[in-house]
Amino acid sequence: MAAGWNHSLALKSNRAVIAWGGDGAGQCDVPSGLSGVMAVSAGTNNSLALKSDGTVIAWGANKQGQFDVPEGLNLGGMPSNHTISRKRNTPSPTVNAAFTAGTYKVNLPVNINKEKNSITASLSEDILNKAFDKAKPGSDGVKTAKAEMPEVQGVDTYVLQLPATALALEKQDKKIEMASETGTITLPGNMLEGMGLENNGDVGISIGKTDISRLPQDVQDSIGENPVVELKLTSGGKTIEWNNPDAPVTVSIPYIPTAEELANPEHITVWYIDGSGKAVSVPNGRYDPATGMVTFSTTHFSNFAVVYVTITFEDLGNVGWAKEQIEVLASKGIVRGMSEKEYAPQANITRADFLCFLVRTLGVDAKVNGNFDDINSDSYYYKEIAIAKRLGITSGTGNNRFSPDASITRQDMMVLTERTLRMLSRLKAQVSASDLDKFADKSLVATYAVDSIAALVKEGLIVGGGDNVNPLGNTTRAEAAVFLYRIYNKY
Repeated sequence: MAAGWNHSLALKSNRAVIAWGGDGAGQCDVPSGLSGVMAVSAGTNNSLALKSDGTVIAWGANKQGQFDVPEGLNLGGMPSNHTISRKRNTPSPTVNAAFTAGTYKVNLPVNINKEKNSITASLSEDILNKAFDKAKPGSDGVKTAKAEMPEVQGVDTYVLQLPATALALEKQDKKIEMASETGTITLPGNMLEGMGLENNGDVGISIGKTDISRLPQDVQDSIGENPVVELKLTSGGKTIEWNNPDAPVTVSIPYIPTAEELANPEHITVWYIDGSGKAVSVPNGRYDPATGMVTFSTTHFSNFAVVYVTITFEDLGNVGWAKEQIEVLASKGIVRGMSEKEYAPQANITRADFLCFLVRTLGVDAKVNGNFDDINSDSYYYKEIAIAKRLGITSGTGNNRFSPDASITRQDMMVLTERTLRMLSRLKAQVSASDLDKFADKSLVATYAVDSIAALVKEGLIVGGGDNVNPLGNTTRAEAAVFLYRIYNKY
């Protein structure tokens, strides 16, 4: 037996050699017909066999002259007239990453680091310019270029090296996608804007599998054998913290669900693992059976895990029509109960809870700089309300107040929803007051709410109760969950 860096050799009783493991340099390509072997040896990327007649056979890499055995070398007392035979394999095909955009295609040489189990491909400014010149904008007006990393045995971390300026654009009209066996990451062209990295030359963006042994035991138990990836930004050999609410990065991780998970795929979601090892839900994480991927978007880099979560409450017995929706949204971290065991489905939902849940449902994020005076900084909904204020989704109830604990009317719920969807460019159809003609109580709709309610009716998000839209009625927590679930699955 002999063990190399990433391959192994074995000598069978019939003096034949077998090999297995990494074969990037042909170190496992045992020469055809090799027999009569007395001993074997394995190096980093090369193999040697000593035959019974004193002949040495070598194969694999020869970058450092590993095959150039000195002439006249005495092989352990064997007769001096024994000769050295060298077999040099044809070099393995060069491993490349494919970079494409529209009709443009180029192969990128890669650097494989066996110690770090990583592979790196580099993009130059010239290649990027040529690629985007050939790319055509998608329906969203954005041009996309894609780097497909090769599969290499033993590699689980993939790095794309590129000029920082390529990701520090003011316009959001370009994206760069890196696809690998570990996962696919889509980088918006403005993700580094404002970070001051433009003069740093190249940066590295990586996605790789990570070790969870240092996490709390309960988190490890919940993750199990599911994939966990680390997203990282590096510059000058150092890791740079990245957090940009204005430039979400999209990540897709290959995932094979269990039979139980396939029966309830909506409970497959994503956790972000923070610096202390705490698991935090990523509400937009979801499994797509068509692609076999779990996809989510993030505005910061860290460790992310695919998980299967089931959360329920003891007081859902009388709201069977909303039970599934409540459980799915709770499992994804979108809605929360009044306690660990109670959801209070028939209680009126508050203004703060509805807007908080709406922002989580649609994955809205933004840089914030203040909040309403009556929103406490330690409230679980502080960030979401601040985001909504910053983006103009809500202006509060007057005098820089939001009235977070007041019940929300149906028409105000619909106004906040329409504004959010419109801001995200999810609503484009033109509407008019006549779209509400089918409702007998349309006269009760406030002037400021007419267009918003009409838009949601046209989108099929609001069906009303019988002949009424009930604009002045309050919304229960169960009704809000069903409404938000409809939005979550539509957009």
